[in-house]
Amino acid sequence: MKRFLVVLFFATDVLANQAVVTTTDYNSGSLSRLDLQTHVATRDHLTIHSDAVVRVYRDEVYVINRRGQDNVIVLHSGDLKTPVTQYSTGNGSNPSDMAFVSEGKAYISRYGRTQLLIVNPVTGDSLGAVDLAGFADADGLPEMFQLALYGNRLFVACQRLDRDNDWVPTDASAIAVVDVATDQVVDVDENAAGVQGIAMAGKNPVGAAQRGNKWILSHVNTFADLTDGGIEVIDLANLRSEGIALGEMALGGNLSSLAMVSNSEGYVVVTDANFANMVKRFDLATRSVSPRLEGLSGGFVPGLGAFAGRLYVLDQGSFTDPASAGVKIFDVHTDQLVAGPISTGLPPSDIAFVGSAADFDGDCVVDFGDFMAFVGAFGKTASDGDFDAMFDLNGNGAVDFPDFLIFVSAFNE
Repeated sequence: MKRFLVVLFFATDVLANQAVVTTTDYNSGSLSRLDLQTHVATRDHLTIHSDAVVRVYRDEVYVINRRGQDNVIVLHSGDLKTPVTQYSTGNGSNPSDMAFVSEGKAYISRYGRTQLLIVNPVTGDSLGAVDLAGFADADGLPEMFQLALYGNRLFVACQRLDRDNDWVPTDASAIAVVDVATDQVVDVDENAAGVQGIAMAGKNPVGAAQRGNKWILSHVNTFADLTDGGIEVIDLANLRSEGIALGEMALGGNLSSLAMVSNSEGYVVVTDANFANMVKRFDLATRSVSPRLEGLSGGFVPGLGAFAGRLYVLDQGSFTDPASAGVKIFDVHTDQLVAGPISTGLPPSDIAFVGSAADFDGDCVVDFGDFMAFVGAFGKTASDGDFDAMFDLNGNGAVDFPDFLIFVSAFNE
């Protein structure tokens, strides 16, 4: 089969070389573009909400304007100044995340609603909704937040916080599971009364990253206690939690955003007792934590991004050194700062990559070297000890022919 892939493969290189960054000073917001090869940011393409995140699917960029604006702006990746369209998610709905099944179907989690929205992501046309009221706590809302797709199922992390009691976590956080073919909630435990989701070991998930059939979530639990959260691994294939792999005690403070650079290794933002932010590398396989990255301001770090062998840290600078704000780029092989701070105008707040996930070797080009790496991984499944989810481009738990077709489409763009 591998020989067949080599014979079949004819294409030209494609560059994978840009990221989209939302920026904010918490009074206003903007959208900037970062060239991943030159490390130059083109600032202020578009004015957006001061509380916004960005997602990318194929050639489209989606700016999710959260609480107070409650809408999605759609842009083509080649033109960040001119919206293709803009559509509401409902007044007061506070949209939080988007997950894309196809160019014609996506889900939007809404923090201020019990219903998960289904839309045509490009046009905003409604395709229905999924009722998650069964996952709400006593305040009537489930606080649906992060989303993940695996196979034919959507996974919705519900924080389940008590809005009537200073937003403290309730008895448990949970993951609702939705069949994307029928848009029906899946009952994970048919032996228990009602429709059950995946019970989380931790509470109040605030950061998430997916590697194939594993969903890695960072939990803060309560902000007052720097030891009650941790990093949890969810097995999406078997609909169960693998428990807390690393606790806040080992990591040194409250957790927030995280990014994965391999099946077991990643980085997480940690806040200490003095509210200083740091970024630490962790390994879930060995349950080890490395010293903090050098070169950060100690100020607020709202987000991390990992792409093509680089970690992108969104450093908003400190009160004593505001000039230290910007995107800082680290080599994930050495943990050394290689570029930055790169000014994005207003301080950076979220990042998404337009380049291809098929750039396996991290040289910002999808070329024959990436193809040979893919051939070496072809045929492996999540049950194999040397399986690397990086090559599982469609997230079905196997490196197979559908992944090859995705790779070819990236190579030919």
